[in-house]
Amino acid sequence: MTTTPSAPADTAALQMFRAEVDVRAFQRWMGGKRLQDPDHAMHCLLKECFGDLAPRPFRLIVPRGCSSGVLYGYGHVSADALREASATYADPLQSRIISADLMASKPMPMEWEAGKRLGFETRIRPIVRLSRDTARMPPGAQHRFKEGGLRPGKECDVFLYEAIQHPAGGMERKREEVYTEWLSAQFDRIGGASLDAKRTKLVSFQRTRTVRKLHGRYSEGPDAVMRGNITITDPQAFSALLARGVGRHRAYGYGMLLLRPAAT
Repeated sequence: MTTTPSAPADTAALQMFRAEVDVRAFQRWMGGKRLQDPDHAMHCLLKECFGDLAPRPFRLIVPRGCSSGVLYGYGHVSADALREASATYADPLQSRIISADLMASKPMPMEWEAGKRLGFETRIRPIVRLSRDTARMPPGAQHRFKEGGLRPGKECDVFLYEAIQHPAGGMERKREEVYTEWLSAQFDRIGGASLDAKRTKLVSFQRTRTVRKLHGRYSEGPDAVMRGNITITDPQAFSALLARGVGRHRAYGYGMLLLRPAAT
């Protein structure tokens, strides 16, 4: 078990981290650990290499068929601090997965301008956790639910959650519209920026199986990438938004906001 110094206070400048990832070495390490979920495995790898300094939220991007990928993340320490932690705690295979020589970081702006428009891309898991009022759903809704039945505490794809509340064939809204509404609500709840729904698109979607602890039970859910525009509403809150990310499962590769020029 590794122990690293505690991460610095959130008042420190937010840093954006980038590193090259050797995918084949990562898969070999996963096999040795008997890990099957890459998101859970990367979460474990970052904690073992960097401890409390591990970037979070993060995003691993691996082009189809490639043997290398890119890891992005936000944190409050520089690449030098992460290199020092990795040199101390990472084993040789872990050091090959994320090479210290290929780590880089940059400070994010300390001040943002209210009203500024930015483009973004984010990988999200658009889910709702079912509450105890599921019995109030329309008759037959539970029979149409194909993920193990409705029960309190279960995570459910927000699109399916809305669809099962309509008669068969009665769902009119598209997945992109539902996910955009969900994402907009995330920004409104967290604060710092508002979503331009008309400029937001669903770039990719798949359903993936996840596990959140070693030898844990698998669950299946939505895995989507959204791209669009946001407007900064509160500069200080926006910095906190970047450091936090949006949605659930942020410690497992979801919710990081990658910024880009706003689309016109």
